[in-house]
Amino acid sequence: MKYSVIKLVAMAFAAMIFTGQASAETKIVYANYLGLKHTSNPPLERFFERVEKETNGSVVWEPHFASSLLGPKDIPAGVRDGIADAGYFVGVYVPSEMPVDNYIGDFSMMNDDALAMTGVNNELILLECDECDKEYREGFNTQFLGAYALTDYVFQCKEEIKNLADMENMRVRGFSGWSDLVKAMGAIPVSISANEMYEALERGTLDCATQAITNQKTRSLGEVAHNVILNSLGGFMGGSFINMRLEKWNELNPSERTVILKNVPKLITEAMFGYIDGDIEVRKEMEAKGNKFYDADPDLAKFIKDFRTDYIKTRAVEKGKERGVKNPQIIADKIVELRAKWDKLLAENGRDRETFERLLWEQVYSKVPVN
Repeated sequence: MKYSVIKLVAMAFAAMIFTGQASAETKIVYANYLGLKHTSNPPLERFFERVEKETNGSVVWEPHFASSLLGPKDIPAGVRDGIADAGYFVGVYVPSEMPVDNYIGDFSMMNDDALAMTGVNNELILLECDECDKEYREGFNTQFLGAYALTDYVFQCKEEIKNLADMENMRVRGFSGWSDLVKAMGAIPVSISANEMYEALERGTLDCATQAITNQKTRSLGEVAHNVILNSLGGFMGGSFINMRLEKWNELNPSERTVILKNVPKLITEAMFGYIDGDIEVRKEMEAKGNKFYDADPDLAKFIKDFRTDYIKTRAVEKGKERGVKNPQIIADKIVELRAKWDKLLAENGRDRETFERLLWEQVYSKVPVN
Protein backbone atom coordinates (compact mmCIF):
# COMPACT_ATOMS: atom_id res chain seq x y z
CA MET A 1 0.00 0.00 0.00
CA LYS A 2 2.82 2.35 0.93
CA TYR A 3 4.57 1.65 -2.39
CA SER A 4 1.37 2.41 -4.31
CA VAL A 5 0.97 5.82 -2.66
CA ILE A 6 4.57 6.77 -3.41
CA LYS A 7 4.18 5.59 -6.98
CA LEU A 8 1.00 7.63 -7.42
CA VAL A 9 2.65 10.77 -6.04
CA ALA A 10 5.60 10.29 -8.38
CA MET A 11 3.29 9.84 -11.34
CA ALA A 12 1.33 12.97 -10.41
CA PHE A 13 4.53 15.00 -10.11
CA ALA A 14 5.73 13.74 -13.49
CA ALA A 15 2.40 14.73 -15.00
CA MET A 16 2.75 18.22 -13.52
CA ILE A 17 6.16 18.58 -15.11
CA PHE A 18 4.86 17.33 -18.45
CA THR A 19 1.98 19.78 -18.48
CA GLY A 20 4.21 22.65 -17.41
CA GLN A 21 2.50 23.16 -14.03
CA ALA A 22 5.72 22.56 -12.11
CA SER A 23 7.92 24.64 -14.40
CA ALA A 24 9.83 27.52 -12.89
CA GLU A 25 8.10 30.80 -13.55
CA THR A 26 9.86 33.26 -15.84
CA LYS A 27 8.78 36.86 -15.34
CA ILE A 28 9.28 39.28 -18.23
CA VAL A 29 9.25 42.97 -17.36
CA TYR A 30 7.95 44.85 -20.39
CA ALA A 31 8.27 48.61 -20.97
CA ASN A 32 6.67 50.93 -23.48
CA TYR A 33 6.00 54.65 -23.63
CA LEU A 34 2.55 54.56 -25.26
CA GLY A 35 -0.25 56.36 -23.45
CA LEU A 36 -2.86 54.26 -21.68
CA LYS A 37 -5.45 54.97 -24.41
CA HIS A 38 -3.13 53.94 -27.23
CA THR A 39 -4.44 51.48 -29.82
CA SER A 40 -1.58 49.00 -29.32
CA ASN A 41 -1.93 48.47 -25.59
CA PRO A 42 -5.11 46.31 -25.41
CA PRO A 43 -3.67 43.85 -28.00
CA LEU A 44 -0.46 43.70 -25.95
CA GLU A 45 -2.38 42.92 -22.78
CA ARG A 46 -4.30 40.14 -24.53
CA PHE A 47 -1.01 38.80 -25.92
CA PHE A 48 0.48 38.66 -22.42
CA GLU A 49 -2.58 36.81 -21.14
CA ARG A 50 -2.51 34.26 -23.98
CA VAL A 51 1.18 33.51 -23.49
CA GLU A 52 0.73 33.03 -19.75
CA LYS A 53 -2.25 30.73 -20.29
CA GLU A 54 -0.66 28.66 -23.06
CA THR A 55 2.55 28.15 -21.07
CA ASN A 56 0.50 27.11 -18.03
CA GLY A 57 1.85 30.07 -16.12
CA SER A 58 5.52 29.38 -16.73
CA VAL A 59 5.88 32.72 -18.58
CA VAL A 60 4.30 35.79 -17.01
CA TRP A 61 4.54 39.43 -18.02
CA GLU A 62 4.85 42.55 -15.94
CA PRO A 63 3.86 45.40 -18.27
CA HIS A 64 4.73 49.06 -17.69
CA PHE A 65 2.93 51.43 -20.06
CA ALA A 66 3.00 55.20 -20.61
CA SER A 67 6.73 55.63 -19.78
CA SER A 68 6.06 54.49 -16.21
CA LEU A 69 9.34 52.55 -16.25
CA LEU A 70 11.29 53.91 -19.24
CA GLY A 71 10.69 56.67 -21.78
CA PRO A 72 10.98 56.32 -25.58
CA LYS A 73 14.67 57.27 -25.71
CA ASP A 74 15.57 55.01 -22.79
CA ILE A 75 13.83 51.74 -23.64
CA PRO A 76 16.42 50.17 -26.01
CA ALA A 77 19.32 50.76 -23.60
CA GLY A 78 17.07 49.91 -20.65
CA VAL A 79 16.30 46.48 -22.14
CA ARG A 80 19.96 45.93 -23.02
CA ASP A 81 21.06 46.86 -19.49
CA GLY A 82 18.40 44.81 -17.71
CA ILE A 83 16.14 47.55 -16.36
CA ALA A 84 13.42 45.87 -18.40
CA ASP A 85 13.41 42.45 -20.06
CA ALA A 86 11.49 43.50 -23.16
CA GLY A 87 10.21 46.68 -24.70
CA TYR A 88 8.92 48.85 -27.52
CA PHE A 89 11.85 50.11 -29.62
CA VAL A 90 11.55 53.12 -31.93
CA GLY A 91 14.90 53.88 -33.49
CA VAL A 92 13.99 57.41 -34.46
CA TYR A 93 14.54 58.39 -30.83
CA VAL A 94 18.09 56.97 -30.83
CA PRO A 95 19.19 57.50 -34.47
CA SER A 96 22.94 57.20 -33.92
CA GLU A 97 22.50 53.84 -32.18
CA MET A 98 19.95 52.41 -34.65
CA PRO A 99 20.92 53.60 -38.15
CA VAL A 100 19.43 50.55 -39.90
CA ASP A 101 16.10 50.93 -38.14
CA ASN A 102 16.02 54.59 -39.13
CA TYR A 103 16.87 53.64 -42.71
CA ILE A 104 13.94 51.22 -42.79
CA GLY A 105 11.88 54.10 -41.42
CA ASP A 106 12.83 56.13 -44.49
CA PHE A 107 10.82 53.65 -46.55
CA SER A 108 7.71 54.80 -44.72
CA MET A 109 7.40 57.04 -47.76
CA MET A 110 6.39 53.99 -49.84
CA ASN A 111 3.88 52.76 -47.26
CA ASP A 112 0.53 53.12 -48.98
CA ASP A 113 -0.67 49.74 -47.65
CA ALA A 114 -0.08 49.13 -43.95
CA LEU A 115 -0.88 45.41 -44.13
CA ALA A 116 1.59 44.76 -46.94
CA MET A 117 4.34 46.83 -45.34
CA THR A 118 3.82 45.14 -41.97
CA GLY A 119 4.47 41.82 -43.67
CA VAL A 120 7.52 43.32 -45.38
CA ASN A 121 8.91 44.77 -42.16
CA ASN A 122 8.73 41.57 -40.13
CA GLU A 123 9.95 39.25 -42.87
CA LEU A 124 12.82 41.62 -43.65
CA ILE A 125 14.15 41.88 -40.10
CA LEU A 126 13.51 38.31 -38.94
CA LEU A 127 14.51 36.39 -42.06
CA GLU A 128 16.09 38.47 -44.82
CA CYS A 129 18.41 41.16 -43.43
CA ASP A 130 21.52 40.22 -41.45
CA GLU A 131 22.40 43.87 -40.90
CA CYS A 132 18.95 44.51 -39.42
CA ASP A 133 19.21 41.50 -37.11
CA LYS A 134 22.71 42.45 -35.95
CA GLU A 135 21.58 45.93 -34.95
CA TYR A 136 19.24 44.35 -32.41
CA ARG A 137 21.46 41.45 -31.35
CA GLU A 138 24.87 43.11 -31.24
CA GLY A 139 23.78 46.67 -30.56
CA PHE A 140 21.22 45.93 -27.85
CA ASN A 141 21.68 42.25 -26.95
CA THR A 142 18.07 41.82 -28.00
CA GLN A 143 15.87 39.43 -29.97
CA PHE A 144 13.56 41.34 -32.32
CA LEU A 145 10.10 39.75 -32.24
CA GLY A 146 7.63 41.99 -34.00
CA ALA A 147 6.75 45.33 -35.56
CA TYR A 148 3.98 46.95 -37.53
CA ALA A 149 3.66 49.60 -40.20
CA LEU A 150 1.17 52.29 -39.32
CA THR A 151 -1.74 53.52 -41.38
CA ASP A 152 -1.35 56.75 -43.33
CA TYR A 153 0.34 59.63 -41.59
CA VAL A 154 -1.36 62.93 -42.35
CA PHE A 155 -0.78 66.55 -41.39
CA GLN A 156 -2.83 67.50 -38.34
CA CYS A 157 -2.69 71.28 -37.94
CA LYS A 158 -3.89 74.05 -35.70
CA GLU A 159 -4.73 76.33 -38.63
CA GLU A 160 -6.42 75.44 -41.91
CA ILE A 161 -3.59 74.81 -44.37
CA LYS A 162 -4.53 73.99 -47.95
CA ASN A 163 -1.73 74.89 -50.37
CA LEU A 164 2.04 74.93 -50.58
CA ALA A 165 2.30 78.62 -49.77
CA ASP A 166 0.42 78.03 -46.52
CA MET A 167 3.21 75.68 -45.40
CA GLU A 168 5.88 78.39 -45.56
CA ASN A 169 7.66 78.65 -42.18
CA MET A 170 5.16 76.36 -40.45
CA ARG A 171 6.71 74.31 -37.64
CA VAL A 172 5.92 70.72 -38.51
CA ARG A 173 6.89 67.52 -36.73
CA GLY A 174 9.40 65.76 -38.97
CA PHE A 175 11.70 62.76 -38.71
CA SER A 176 13.24 60.24 -41.11
CA GLY A 177 12.22 61.11 -44.68
CA TRP A 178 9.50 63.43 -43.44
CA SER A 179 12.11 65.92 -42.23
CA ASP A 180 13.25 66.25 -45.85
CA LEU A 181 9.66 66.62 -47.02
CA VAL A 182 8.97 69.35 -44.47
CA LYS A 183 12.10 71.26 -45.51
CA ALA A 184 11.27 70.90 -49.20
CA MET A 185 7.85 72.47 -48.58
CA GLY A 186 9.46 75.51 -47.00
CA ALA A 187 8.36 74.53 -43.49
CA ILE A 188 10.54 73.96 -40.44
CA PRO A 189 10.98 70.35 -39.24
CA VAL A 190 10.69 69.90 -35.49
CA SER A 191 12.00 66.67 -33.96
CA ILE A 192 9.88 65.68 -30.98
CA SER A 193 8.51 62.42 -29.64
CA ALA A 194 4.92 61.40 -30.21
CA ASN A 195 4.27 61.90 -26.51
CA GLU A 196 5.26 65.58 -26.82
CA MET A 197 3.02 66.48 -29.77
CA TYR A 198 -0.06 67.50 -27.79
CA GLU A 199 1.81 69.89 -25.52
CA ALA A 200 3.82 71.34 -28.43
CA LEU A 201 0.64 72.04 -30.39
CA GLU A 202 -1.09 73.46 -27.34
CA ARG A 203 1.81 75.80 -26.53
CA GLY A 204 2.34 76.86 -30.12
CA THR A 205 5.83 75.44 -30.55
CA LEU A 206 4.35 73.16 -33.23
CA ASP A 207 1.88 74.13 -35.96
CA CYS A 208 1.29 70.68 -37.44
CA ALA A 209 1.85 67.12 -36.27
CA THR A 210 2.38 64.12 -38.53
CA GLN A 211 0.45 61.14 -37.24
CA ALA A 212 -2.27 58.61 -38.14
CA ILE A 213 -5.86 59.84 -37.84
CA THR A 214 -6.57 57.59 -34.87
CA ASN A 215 -4.23 59.79 -32.81
CA GLN A 216 -6.83 62.54 -32.99
CA LYS A 217 -8.31 60.52 -30.13
CA THR A 218 -5.66 58.19 -28.70
CA ARG A 219 -3.21 61.07 -28.20
CA SER A 220 -5.97 63.71 -27.92
CA LEU A 221 -4.57 65.63 -30.91
CA GLY A 222 -8.12 66.46 -31.99
CA GLU A 223 -8.37 68.83 -29.03
CA VAL A 224 -5.58 71.07 -30.36
CA ALA A 225 -5.26 70.21 -34.07
CA HIS A 226 -8.67 70.79 -35.62
CA ASN A 227 -7.60 70.62 -39.28
CA VAL A 228 -6.55 67.34 -40.89
CA ILE A 229 -5.18 67.21 -44.45
CA LEU A 230 -6.10 63.77 -45.79
CA ASN A 231 -3.34 63.41 -48.40
CA SER A 232 -1.21 60.45 -47.36
CA LEU A 233 2.38 61.03 -46.27
CA GLY A 234 3.02 57.30 -46.05
CA GLY A 235 2.83 55.37 -42.77
CA PHE A 236 5.57 54.96 -40.17
CA MET A 237 7.39 51.61 -40.31
CA GLY A 238 9.35 51.84 -37.07
CA GLY A 239 6.95 50.55 -34.41
CA SER A 240 8.92 47.58 -33.05
CA PHE A 241 6.79 46.77 -30.08
CA ILE A 242 8.11 43.40 -28.93
CA ASN A 243 11.87 43.00 -28.37
CA MET A 244 13.40 40.80 -25.68
CA ARG A 245 16.86 40.81 -24.10
CA LEU A 246 18.76 37.74 -25.29
CA GLU A 247 19.46 36.40 -21.78
CA LYS A 248 15.74 36.38 -21.08
CA TRP A 249 14.90 34.88 -24.50
CA ASN A 250 17.52 32.17 -23.97
CA GLU A 251 16.14 31.48 -20.49
CA LEU A 252 12.93 30.26 -22.09
CA ASN A 253 12.70 26.70 -23.34
CA PRO A 254 11.85 25.95 -26.99
CA SER A 255 8.18 25.27 -26.27
CA GLU A 256 7.83 28.61 -24.45
CA ARG A 257 9.51 30.44 -27.32
CA THR A 258 7.17 28.68 -29.74
CA VAL A 259 4.13 29.86 -27.77
CA ILE A 260 5.39 33.45 -27.97
CA LEU A 261 6.11 33.23 -31.70
CA LYS A 262 2.73 31.63 -32.44
CA ASN A 263 0.97 34.48 -30.65
CA VAL A 264 2.89 37.38 -32.20
CA PRO A 265 0.98 37.26 -35.53
CA LYS A 266 -2.31 37.68 -33.65
CA LEU A 267 -0.82 40.54 -31.63
CA ILE A 268 0.36 42.31 -34.78
CA THR A 269 -2.94 41.70 -36.57
CA GLU A 270 -5.03 43.04 -33.69
CA ALA A 271 -2.84 46.15 -33.45
CA MET A 272 -2.95 46.70 -37.21
CA PHE A 273 -6.72 46.42 -37.50
CA GLY A 274 -7.05 48.60 -34.44
CA TYR A 275 -5.41 51.34 -36.50
CA ILE A 276 -7.31 50.57 -39.71
CA ASP A 277 -10.72 50.50 -38.01
CA GLY A 278 -9.72 53.25 -35.59
CA ASP A 279 -8.91 55.74 -38.36
CA ILE A 280 -12.44 55.36 -39.75
CA GLU A 281 -14.20 55.55 -36.39
CA VAL A 282 -12.11 58.42 -35.03
CA ARG A 283 -12.60 60.50 -38.16
CA LYS A 284 -16.40 60.18 -37.82
CA GLU A 285 -16.24 61.06 -34.14
CA MET A 286 -14.00 64.11 -34.60
CA GLU A 287 -15.96 65.38 -37.60
CA ALA A 288 -19.06 65.28 -35.44
CA LYS A 289 -17.22 67.53 -32.99
CA GLY A 290 -16.41 70.03 -35.73
CA ASN A 291 -12.89 69.09 -36.77
CA LYS A 292 -12.21 69.44 -40.51
CA PHE A 293 -10.92 66.62 -42.71
CA TYR A 294 -10.13 67.68 -46.26
CA ASP A 295 -7.87 67.17 -49.28
CA ALA A 296 -5.06 69.61 -49.98
CA ASP A 297 -5.21 71.94 -52.95
CA PRO A 298 -3.75 70.45 -56.16
CA ASP A 299 -0.32 72.11 -55.80
CA LEU A 300 0.32 70.73 -52.32
CA ALA A 301 -1.21 67.34 -53.17
CA LYS A 302 1.06 66.97 -56.20
CA PHE A 303 4.11 68.11 -54.25
CA ILE A 304 3.56 65.47 -51.57
CA LYS A 305 2.91 62.68 -54.07
CA ASP A 306 5.91 63.58 -56.27
CA PHE A 307 8.22 63.92 -53.29
CA ARG A 308 7.31 60.47 -51.95
CA THR A 309 7.89 58.82 -55.32
CA ASP A 310 11.17 60.63 -55.93
CA TYR A 311 12.43 59.97 -52.42
CA ILE A 312 12.26 56.19 -52.79
CA LYS A 313 13.73 56.24 -56.30
CA THR A 314 16.58 58.69 -55.83
CA ARG A 315 17.13 59.68 -52.21
CA ALA A 316 16.53 56.77 -49.84
CA VAL A 317 19.71 54.80 -50.60
CA GLU A 318 21.87 57.92 -50.32
CA LYS A 319 20.18 58.64 -47.01
CA GLY A 320 21.12 55.14 -45.89
CA LYS A 321 24.75 55.77 -46.73
CA GLU A 322 24.63 59.01 -44.75
CA ARG A 323 23.22 57.09 -41.80
CA GLY A 324 26.14 54.65 -41.89
CA VAL A 325 24.20 51.64 -43.16
CA LYS A 326 26.68 49.20 -44.72
CA ASN A 327 24.47 47.76 -47.45
CA PRO A 328 21.64 50.23 -48.14
CA GLN A 329 21.09 49.14 -51.74
CA ILE A 330 20.75 45.48 -50.77
CA ILE A 331 18.19 46.37 -48.10
CA ALA A 332 16.31 48.66 -50.49
CA ASP A 333 16.15 45.95 -53.16
CA LYS A 334 14.91 43.43 -50.61
CA ILE A 335 12.17 45.80 -49.41
CA VAL A 336 10.96 46.28 -52.99
CA GLU A 337 11.07 42.51 -53.58
CA LEU A 338 9.17 41.74 -50.40
CA ARG A 339 6.59 44.42 -51.15
CA ALA A 340 5.80 42.70 -54.45
CA LYS A 341 5.53 39.38 -52.63
CA TRP A 342 3.12 40.69 -49.98
CA ASP A 343 1.01 42.55 -52.53
CA LYS A 344 0.54 39.24 -54.34
CA LEU A 345 -0.15 37.28 -51.13
CA LEU A 346 -2.85 39.71 -50.03
CA ALA A 347 -4.41 39.88 -53.49
CA GLU A 348 -4.58 36.09 -53.78
CA ASN A 349 -5.57 35.22 -50.20
CA GLY A 350 -7.57 38.19 -48.91
CA ARG A 351 -7.13 41.02 -46.45
CA ASP A 352 -9.29 40.00 -43.49
CA ARG A 353 -7.91 39.56 -39.98
CA GLU A 354 -7.77 35.76 -39.97
CA THR A 355 -6.03 35.62 -43.34
CA PHE A 356 -3.43 38.22 -42.43
CA GLU A 357 -2.64 36.47 -39.15
CA ARG A 358 -2.27 33.16 -41.00
CA LEU A 359 0.03 34.68 -43.62
CA LEU A 360 2.28 36.20 -40.96
CA TRP A 361 2.63 32.80 -39.33
CA GLU A 362 3.16 30.84 -42.54
CA GLN A 363 5.48 33.29 -44.26
CA VAL A 364 7.48 34.56 -41.28
CA TYR A 365 7.02 33.31 -37.74
CA SER A 366 6.88 29.58 -38.45
CA LYS A 367 10.39 29.97 -39.92
CA VAL A 368 12.02 31.65 -36.89
CA PRO A 369 14.26 29.15 -35.06
CA VAL A 370 13.34 28.36 -31.45
CA ASN A 371 16.34 26.18 -30.50
